[in-house]
Amino acid sequence: MMNLGFASSQLRLTIAGFVGLFYQGIIIATPGAFLLQWQNTFGDTVSLGWYYNLFLLGGLVGLRLASTAQKRHPLFPIGFATVAFGFGLTAVSINFLTITIAAIFIGLGSGVINLQSNSLIGELHPQRRVVMLNWASAVFGLGALSTPLLASFLPWRIALILIVIFALFAISLAWQAPCVLDFSPTDSKMPWGKARILLLLFFLYVGLESSIGAWNSNYLIKIGWSEAASGTLLSFYWGSLTLGKAVLGGWVGRQPVKALKLLLLCSLAITGLICIPSLVIILPLAAFFYGPLFGTVIGLLQERCGHVALGNLFYAAYFGRTSIPAFFGLLGESAYLPYGYVSLAIILYLLSLRLK
Repeated sequence: MMNLGFASSQLRLTIAGFVGLFYQGIIIATPGAFLLQWQNTFGDTVSLGWYYNLFLLGGLVGLRLASTAQKRHPLFPIGFATVAFGFGLTAVSINFLTITIAAIFIGLGSGVINLQSNSLIGELHPQRRVVMLNWASAVFGLGALSTPLLASFLPWRIALILIVIFALFAISLAWQAPCVLDFSPTDSKMPWGKARILLLLFFLYVGLESSIGAWNSNYLIKIGWSEAASGTLLSFYWGSLTLGKAVLGGWVGRQPVKALKLLLLCSLAITGLICIPSLVIILPLAAFFYGPLFGTVIGLLQERCGHVALGNLFYAAYFGRTSIPAFFGLLGESAYLPYGYVSLAIILYLLSLRLK
């Protein structure tokens, strides 16, 4: 007979993980969503450079705490509380310097929430790990998509207060989260041989995804698209990425490695075609096939290497998200961007062939 207490707790904690990743989407989308309102309020003092640097610093510390602590309670709820404090500080700020300082707290809580949410979902559903993590990754996308809508209808201070209230609600869901299973926190116990291909694949994928998000509008404008049209295509790109996670997650979960290779091959073919300017409109289709990669790699790494590897995975994501778009920024000529995308797509597919 099923233990009803366990089933109830499992459901609550699964929801906590999904809510955590939805909230993570909100966190990532917030600066872009509220930038124009911040500029209208604070004028020329608004610069996101230091915001992102301090957010990254806080995120790395949060990841370190989450990857080396066996107890999820009270760390997981504290992660939500820390982000709530950061957003609360942002909501009452009288200058942009305060918002910049608040980014440290938002990043710190974000690092904890991101790792603990993914890890918890994977441990609660070991037989359906890849499927559940892909669905959770789709929920992340919904959080990122909903934030600009929130910014469109509400003043930024009120919107941020609502985000704070949502974080406080999430604390109750994450309360008494169980300890990490098979905990091995030291680098000496990290199975690098099993992990290195997955870590490198994740680093390059996140870098490619972020580079397209950051720079593709420049390429579209270069070939004659309007700003409105380029923004619309980019929205379809992010929407297709989320749709791919939700729709393909169940299929990928049956044979993750085999499916991953096929998805990367399809994405490579489509990414190659966008080198032809008249075919760039099919870019969202590449995102649809790339979508399941995020949750699938997390699931495979957790299954093969345990919780200790997930911290390294998110370190790879942080650095991929910043360093690879920065490299694309050095190209100078935006007409070369599609060739950079397809080069990364080729490397990703070749790496996948080494997975067993």
